[in-house]
Amino acid sequence: MFAQVGDELRKFHRFLTEKLNDSHIDWSPEEAVDEWRRLHPDSQACAEEVAAIQEALNDLAHGERGITFEEFDRDFRKRHNLPDKP
Repeated sequence: MFAQVGDELRKFHRFLTEKLNDSHIDWSPEEAVDEWRRLHPDSQACAEEVAAIQEALNDLAHGERGITFEEFDRDFRKRHNLPDKP
């Protein structure tokens, strides 16, 4: 695991070095990380997102419609001690 993280950090370092050597780039640190993530998506996170979407589609195919936004909003506000919607 550590070797994998170290390898990814080295790749990110090379990416940053290349971008910093390009005088046309004017990114904040957050923008640099966002661009790295856009170009190098996390395959595990992607697989989890695909699985969640597939589960939702299966639920929908079996008639499960979930809850309305109004019900979600009401429960969310209650759980987080937020005022009721005006």
